[in-house]
Amino acid sequence: MTNCSPRRSPHERNPAMSPRSRDRDKRSSRPFSTRTDLRRRPGGTRAERRSLLILCEGKTEKQYFVGMRTGAGPQLHVDAPDCDHVAVVREAKRRGTEEYDEIWCVLDTELDERLVTEILTEAQGTDVHIALSSPSFELWLILHLKYCSRPFQTAKEAERVLRELVPGWSKSATRFDDFKEGVEDACDRARRLHDGEGRPPNPSSAVWRLVESIRKPASDQ
Repeated sequence: MTNCSPRRSPHERNPAMSPRSRDRDKRSSRPFSTRTDLRRRPGGTRAERRSLLILCEGKTEKQYFVGMRTGAGPQLHVDAPDCDHVAVVREAKRRGTEEYDEIWCVLDTELDERLVTEILTEAQGTDVHIALSSPSFELWLILHLKYCSRPFQTAKEAERVLRELVPGWSKSATRFDDFKEGVEDACDRARRLHDGEGRPPNPSSAVWRLVESIRKPASDQ
């Protein structure tokens, strides 16, 4: 007759087994899980993207800044309200909330000193940044392709120079991709013309300040 004794646990077979060994045996007996914990750890929290509100005077500016959107850069909320220069600044003030890290208005001077005064007065004492181009945004586009310090007589003249540099260009068909290779040059050239503060000379563009803010590395934010 066979004598069948009950199976003893490892520590019963070896009373001298250490507590660490018994804990290891307990862990090895647990069922294996194939589920992955995808919850983000506090130490690995991803920095939130900045959010910029950009209100433009027209479609040319809007199409340019919409083209600057990237998955790695700040969130760009771009709009072109159907209103005059000063009303664009008022709209920016109305929309100003904690939702946006920066609020910008991209406007032309039209070589009108009184208009510039009204724009700057409307924005005074607010968090709204003003990026003025004199005579117009077309000067900013020209600076992507060449340095230009000769004063313009009209905004139409700036458009004519831009068409000579970019055959086929039109306000309604402006694309950032057509100018992106010259962005750094445009910022350098515009900075040489004017520091972007106060009343803008002819020609000048403070758009470089907005573009540099958009392109600022996340580590500098």
